Amino acid sequence: MMMRGCVLFAVLHLISAQGQFPPGLPPNFPQKCLGPPPAVEKPHECCPIPPFFSDEDFAECGFQRLEEGNDAPQKRGPPDCSKQLCMLKKYDLLLEDEGIDEEAIKKFLDDWAEKNAEFQAAAEIAKERCIGRNLQGPPQICEANKLVFCVSSIIFDKCPTWQETEGCTTLRAHMDDCRPPFPN
Repeated sequence: MMMRGCVLFAVLHLISAQGQFPPGLPPNFPQKCLGPPPAVEKPHECCPIPPFFSDEDFAECGFQRLEEGNDAPQKRGPPDCSKQLCMLKKYDLLLEDEGIDEEAIKKFLDDWAEKNAEFQAAAEIAKERCIGRNLQGPPQICEANKLVFCVSSIIFDKCPTWQETEGCTTLRAHMDDCRPPFPN
């Protein structure tokens, strides 16, 4: 959700800069929401989310760990779905046709939330909003990536362990101010 919001904000900013304001926005739409959220050096540190998967499984599926000082350029374009599919297969979260096993995903989130009780409410909201729905996103993004993005975005947004640093407080305020016009 947060990333989807960031992309939408960037698109709105680009369109409005061209003098063509998109139709359908409320008349009192906040100007600050037409651009990206304020810069926070490490936004992932605003909500220390316990891991869903092991570091070993990430490595086996081809994910590179973000290390301090690793300034390698990010690949442009849609994310590689094979890595997400690899992770979901490792945890038996796919059907035989590589479709998402919704019941297995729900149980996986329940088990994760049981081990991380403070995230129980966030996991319930993620199950409600992300599983069994036609998730939004560009058609070139596979369903596995849309699902992982949806769940992680909801948990980030509903984070019970949000850090109250200056940057994180600014980011939270931006998220709260810019959320109302967009459906959850």
